[in-house]
Amino acid sequence: MLGLKKYIDPHFKQEISWANLELDKFNHEFLNGDAVLQPDKNIDAEKLDRALQQFNPDLLIGYGYFQKLQRHACRWANKNKVPVAYISDSEQRQHRNKLKEIIKYFIVRNYFSRIRYFLSVGDANEEYYRRHGVGAEKIIRMHFPIDIIQYQAAYQEKALLRQNIRQQHAIAADEIILAVTGKLVAWKNQDHIIQAMKLLETEGIFCHLMILGSGEMMEQWQQQAAVLRKSKVHFPGFVPAAQLPAFYAASDIYVHPASVEPHSIAVSEAIYMGCPVIISDRCGSYGVSDDVQENKNGFVYPFGNTRALADYIALLIKDKTRREAYAGYSHSIAAQFQHTSHVAVLEALIQQVKAV
Repeated sequence: MLGLKKYIDPHFKQEISWANLELDKFNHEFLNGDAVLQPDKNIDAEKLDRALQQFNPDLLIGYGYFQKLQRHACRWANKNKVPVAYISDSEQRQHRNKLKEIIKYFIVRNYFSRIRYFLSVGDANEEYYRRHGVGAEKIIRMHFPIDIIQYQAAYQEKALLRQNIRQQHAIAADEIILAVTGKLVAWKNQDHIIQAMKLLETEGIFCHLMILGSGEMMEQWQQQAAVLRKSKVHFPGFVPAAQLPAFYAASDIYVHPASVEPHSIAVSEAIYMGCPVIISDRCGSYGVSDDVQENKNGFVYPFGNTRALADYIALLIKDKTRREAYAGYSHSIAAQFQHTSHVAVLEALIQQVKAV
């Protein structure tokens, strides 16, 4: 029920509800009634065994293993000889405690030994699976789906959406807009873009930045942005999902500087709308067959190196031909990826399982 009903998000620091769940389009059951439960490690459902037994699935899909509910479902599937397909966006790029990683390695490897299929969302995710003993024959490439109907329509109207957002924020058609989407929390590091903009100002390079989101760091980021002379940072606040395509359409470059970001749905959305992307090497969205492919639709820079970040921003600002080529490539691969997102892959897997 979390998201269907309004709730206070501790990181966005405001009331949130999601209007695009469309639960009327598929059969579903809430096993905890109308209770709104926080998605922490202790979430579970006492009625899960009964519900699964009655539903009699051909395939059980598990999203991670962190919560009791997921482990509970996997135990039921193993006991009843129902194959499990595992989905996560886990990766090895963010920095973690070494001792915890060693302990976790053996726990995860053991858990993975009971899984039949692994639905991977990208290159870093597949590296994570292989590191924990998963054979290539068990890994099926999938991509996290965006709201493709909404984004297809938005891409067709990109020029108009771009014009509207720029008019709303008094930004000229030929000025460069950078964008970043996410909660305004320390590990998202939106301030690194502001620091890069300060460096660029000393070189006579100016631009706008849209920081889309809300959170505890907003006031601090606003104070940092106030020292810019000609460049400007805009803080539209929390942007509902339905309005995000317009901001991507208005943007020339999408930047993701986070220290912790397994596989960002925002990056997937931004590339569909034709944004070149500059991303930190701590993020899980880049690779030779992933959302961000170096020197094809974006760049990867060492996390925290604002000089390198500034240099990549400058390169894309100065080189319009490259920027436009990257934009086209972004949309091209995003459209391909959405063909192998949840629906197509899962339909094929279900048919495979039923044929056995």
